[in-house]
Amino acid sequence: MTTSHTDASEDVRALLALEESIVRAIQARDTQALQGLMAKDLVFRGVGDVETDLTAFLANIAAIPGTLLSVESETVRAHVFGDTGVLTGTQRARVRLPDGTEVTDVGHFTDVCQRRDGRWWVVLAHSLPAPPPSTPD
Repeated sequence: MTTSHTDASEDVRALLALEESIVRAIQARDTQALQGLMAKDLVFRGVGDVETDLTAFLANIAAIPGTLLSVESETVRAHVFGDTGVLTGTQRARVRLPDGTEVTDVGHFTDVCQRRDGRWWVVLAHSLPAPPPSTPD
């Protein structure tokens, strides 16, 4: 099956919209909305090469300490390979911890998506902390 340029553009837009929905749901800690974006068989791979399932992923989002002030994605790119989509980018979250301290967490992510029943679902999410900015010598 050949995907036309128009179809590919629509898929890219759909994947970018999916990423925006994920960011909004994380900022709101809306695990129900997140569950509607992630495949039931989601695999999340994070720090230390630990893999978790959808239930643990949603529990981790709900358990983020403090107040999420903002969650943004940057330099997001979407690629389509038939019924597989790949989103890559950087996520920046500002959090006010219970003691009032504000911190910024920056991580690089890759979300692998699969078209199932006519819509895109995240099937594998991989996220790692960004290295600290280098200081000039």
